[in-house]
Amino acid sequence: MTNMDDEIRLVKELNVNSLRSVLKQLRSASKTELSRITGLDDTAIAELIAELCLEGEFIEEGLLGSEETGEADMFYRYNSEHRLVLAICVLEKNRVVAAVSDLYGEYLERNEIAASPETLGFFEEIVEQYKMKYPAISLLAFGMAGFEVRGSGRLLSLNFPNLEWVRFRDHFMEKYGLPGILESDVKAAVTGFYETRDFGEGKCAAALYVPQTHHPAAGICIDGKIYRGRDNAAGEVVFLDTEVKWRHFSQSDIDISKVHINELLARMTLPMIVFLNPDCLVLYGGVLSENTVEELRKKLLESMPREFLPEIVFIPDISNDFLDGLVHLALKTLEPKIEFEEEAI
Repeated sequence: MTNMDDEIRLVKELNVNSLRSVLKQLRSASKTELSRITGLDDTAIAELIAELCLEGEFIEEGLLGSEETGEADMFYRYNSEHRLVLAICVLEKNRVVAAVSDLYGEYLERNEIAASPETLGFFEEIVEQYKMKYPAISLLAFGMAGFEVRGSGRLLSLNFPNLEWVRFRDHFMEKYGLPGILESDVKAAVTGFYETRDFGEGKCAAALYVPQTHHPAAGICIDGKIYRGRDNAAGEVVFLDTEVKWRHFSQSDIDISKVHINELLARMTLPMIVFLNPDCLVLYGGVLSENTVEELRKKLLESMPREFLPEIVFIPDISNDFLDGLVHLALKTLEPKIEFEEEAI
């Protein structure tokens, strides 16, 4: 391919992406309005719109009166169900949420499943059930306790021994021929917290999740981006020196009544506060309470002045932030990527 061909391809991709972004934001618009906003002439915009309609991304709504021209104009609607995301969130060892999202992050369906996700087959059954109902599913998003080790693609999770060290995401991508993401529960949740609130730019949110049946974990979101660390293991607070030796904990429910919870929370959150100086610390988990949070504040104030204490937010149920964050990350993955080829020297 010549340099001229590369330039033509790049210009077309940029124009398509511009047109797509404008209609997605407006949801519905006339051809004249799209031309004015994108700066594309009539010939170029007609060609691109025809292609996007053929692919099902744009839907022709017909001739309608235009406020801009006062004359009949062709209107188009962005088809947010052109591609769908299937998100599967493992909340506890016996609680799973499955949801289908459109390209706006709006849910077409959301269901809670009371089952134990112990094997790959469990997830395969869910994927196949939803793919049959929603053929437009274009990406699989999984969220669970643990993390995918960077470089090897293997799942490291103390909570699911039958899945540990499995190339979980690769398995599903190869089996179904779809792109996929695998994210830890609390990393997805802190992303959901950041994205669904008016948090502002350049801020840092840290989160700690203490579930009933899983080991605790933390997540860090800086300026809307997850901080992952070298191995994707940032936030694995189970490696801290606490009274609970998590690796030797049984796989049964954690008896939180036998744990000095205030001391444990302080030991896990203090390093996050000291090294990250976050604007907000989010505590997730139904085993905690408002009283627990107040006791944590008192404990932290033994180590630092009140001025250095972040805002502490307590959210008993992680499910909404978890699902919203996982879908947000999935939709970012689905966004078209424009490749700039380096000119040969």
